[in-house]
Amino acid sequence: MGIFKRETRGLSAAPVTVQLERGRIVSFARLLGETDPIFIDVAAARAKGYPDVAAPPSFPAVIELLANEERRRLGVPNLTNTIGCDFRYLLHGEQHYAYEGLMYAGDEVSVSTEVLDFYDKRGGLLEFAVLGSTISQADRGVIVRARRTLLHRLG
Repeated sequence: MGIFKRETRGLSAAPVTVQLERGRIVSFARLLGETDPIFIDVAAARAKGYPDVAAPPSFPAVIELLANEERRRLGVPNLTNTIGCDFRYLLHGEQHYAYEGLMYAGDEVSVSTEVLDFYDKRGGLLEFAVLGSTISQADRGVIVRARRTLLHRLG
């Protein structure tokens, strides 16, 4: 018997808004060892025609964490709790991003997340949950579609 609450398949979390702060983007880019100046230098980003520093390609992971933090602040459940993640056994399985455009410091983005699927492997010893998120900006529409797989190792 698995831990995930499979009856939550198809459930969506309330969309929340996240403000993309320049300092957070630059700090994250530096932590990654990013050398492209569009991610760390405002003047360089603007010289390339961008409104501000761009968020690095893996920054949606940070945005999803910020969205969960905002849901907590608002008293809205986040899906990791709703689907029954047991952090004693939880592992991160996979992350995939499909980009429609770039995100920039100063953007206010909307993050919506839903439970896409559950499945088992190794006779139920590994149990998987697949979550999908969409990150949108009011003027530019959908910017990123993210897909994240979480797993419980039960044996």
